[in-house]
Amino acid sequence: MNEQYIFSHEYPTYFSKLNGLRSKIAKDLPIKPGMKILDLATGYGFFAVEIAKCEGTVRITGIDIAQNDIIKAKDNIKKHGLDNRIRVVQMDATSMTFPDESFDMVVNFLGLEDIHMTRGKEGVRKTFHEVSRILKPEGYFCFVAMPPEEMESDAQKLENEVFSYICSATWLSAKEYEEMLKEAGLKLLTKKAYYTGKKLTPEQAKEEIEFACENVPKIYGIGTPSFDEVWEKFRERIEKHGMGHYSKVVLFIAQKAVKG
Repeated sequence: MNEQYIFSHEYPTYFSKLNGLRSKIAKDLPIKPGMKILDLATGYGFFAVEIAKCEGTVRITGIDIAQNDIIKAKDNIKKHGLDNRIRVVQMDATSMTFPDESFDMVVNFLGLEDIHMTRGKEGVRKTFHEVSRILKPEGYFCFVAMPPEEMESDAQKLENEVFSYICSATWLSAKEYEEMLKEAGLKLLTKKAYYTGKKLTPEQAKEEIEFACENVPKIYGIGTPSFDEVWEKFRERIEKHGMGHYSKVVLFIAQKAVKG
């Protein structure tokens, strides 16, 4: 796989764009007019914005456990003029307060690693069951993940390994996600891979690692190794290969079964 390094002038705003990745995926979702959509672990609301752009009649609720992300998401949504169609609230995905069968679709863009970081593997399983509970019959659960066995380049593999090591922001295997879907009464319909064709330079990777080591304890109350320890462990490989930055992701589309 021939991935290019992110240019230095792209890097400061690269995460917000990801080379058009969110837009490409949003356009492939089974969105229908008038849907009520929940965006789990919405972060800064970037994915919710892209979904809202795809269909002008959907209404989206974003949830996140981090108050810092909620504030930034609201600012971002307002900047795009979508605050009348997207609302954001602080909530734990493993124990949501929505009534049963509230949504037509639940989406998650690269947030399952963060749920694993704060709630562990059992928290991811609980989230899948909560998704099933709040989905209407035949509703869709569409999530984007980075299963380790799907990573192709050394840079992609490094990204998975580094952040799992730093703070247990761990991606499970596709088989594990599929088993959780089945347990929760959700049928996998399809999977599709997407690529950005980009990766971080060693200097950019260093910034991402420093940011994680400094901010994960502040935002989530989770301890991390020191930056020096992490860099010493991974420096040689990162300098040789660069490090992935959501360079390859996989979209899972599942559907809730009808009872009876």
